[in-house]
Order: sequence, then structure tokens, then C-alpha cells
Amino acid sequence: MSGTRFTDRQRLAAVTLAGLGVLMIAVCFFKPGASAWLPPCPFYALTGLYCPGCGSTRMLYLLVHGHPLLAFRENAFVMLLLPVLVVKLVVDLAGMRDVIGVRYTRPLGIGIAAAIVLFTVARNLPWEPFRVLAPRDLVSVRGRLNLRVESCELRVWSSDSGAAPVEG
Repeated sequence: MSGTRFTDRQRLAAVTLAGLGVLMIAVCFFKPGASAWLPPCPFYALTGLYCPGCGSTRMLYLLVHGHPLLAFRENAFVMLLLPVLVVKLVVDLAGMRDVIGVRYTRPLGIGIAAAIVLFTVARNLPWEPFRVLAPRDLVSVRGRLNLRVESCELRVWSSDSGAAPVEG
């Protein structure tokens, strides 16, 4: 009986997609940074600087709960790369090569690495317009907007209005 042999690339794609799926399920039930399952960024805790991934878990949390604009605010770079990454992983998992017409070459890798470094430096600069690249905390997004999870639903309300929470 001959079994299907998977390449290392296909195995890596399968493990990465499974990990992303588990993370998406986790952010449905746990608030990022408030549980041991989704701890705060260790790089930020150690250095006080934002890494290129800071805000990614909150971004995924907000995406899963239907708030793409707030998600974009947490980590714009990762949010823009997420669809590209998912398509690339699915193509690799299916064993198709060059379906999307992009060859992954050394210059492309260097360009992506340079973009990551530039994004990391820019989001740590204290001046406008760079400050908008830094992630926000869930308890103070855009002033006094509060977020609370109740059984995998996100409720949004303004503490200035004094009104009861409304569905978000």
C-alpha cells in the first residue's frame, strides 16, 4: 500500500495553518494579555519596544470578533500580510507551485526583511505620524472606548456617554 508522501514544505504549511487555527479559536475565548494562554509580548515586557509582531494577537482577536478597522490599528503590517501568508500556506499545502505567479527569491526575502525592520523602527518612533503604527491596549482604543468579551461576543461602548453597552 503506497501512502501519500508529504514534502517538508507541505508539513510546515500544515503545522503553521493548524497553529493559526488554534490561535483563532483561542482568541475567541481568551482576551490577549489577560491569560496565560495568550500572554503579553515578552520582547515588549523586556525592552519596552514594540516588536514587528506586537499587537498581532489583539489584531486577530478583533478580526475574529468582527472589528477589522480596530484590528488594522493594532498591527497594520501583519494584517496586510495575513491574507498573503494564508494563500501561500494553502498553495504550499496543496503542493501547487507558482500558482499565484510569485517566485520566492533571495531579493524578495531581503525586501520583506527590510520592510519588517523599517516597520519595527517606525512604530517605535515617538513622533506623528509614526505613533499611529504602535499598537493600542484593548482598554483604551481611541480615547475611552472599552472592549469586553462575553461568550465570544465583543461589546463596545464609550465610557464618556454613560450609556449601557451596545452590541459591536
